[in-house]
Amino acid sequence: MSTKFLDTPARVAQSQTEITIEAPRELVYRTWFDEPHNWFYESESTKETTPTRCEEKMGGRFYIELPNGGFNVIGEITMIKPNEKIRLRGDCTMPQATLMNMTVSFEDTDSGTRVSVDHRMSGEILDDFPEGFEEGWLDGLQKLKALVESK
Repeated sequence: MSTKFLDTPARVAQSQTEITIEAPRELVYRTWFDEPHNWFYESESTKETTPTRCEEKMGGRFYIELPNGGFNVIGEITMIKPNEKIRLRGDCTMPQATLMNMTVSFEDTDSGTRVSVDHRMSGEILDDFPEGFEEGWLDGLQKLKALVESK
């Protein structure tokens, strides 16, 4: 057995990203929950083998199914304001001691819906975490935009 203090300091960081989708807010919000497997995935080759799911309820999980029948939770829903805002809390599948809060907002614009993600994190945060989460959310939001605008 072993107990020790780590050299990695506890840190706090924030990543923010947003995108405007040319579609009504209700459609964007519904697609977020109904089709996460079609917009939140790492690559085309993993899209079918590790689909993403999002349970629309308090305590619902935003998670990735694993091929062996397991799953990896990104976060759990702690707030739902239908068609307006979702808040998730979790570790985003990171093995380090981290806690993350993600607030996703859906707002009307002149041309459609602005979807913004405010991702705050604390704990063992490596230097590339904040930028990596910003890139990951932007990738997902761009796929969400393409999916919704194709309807």
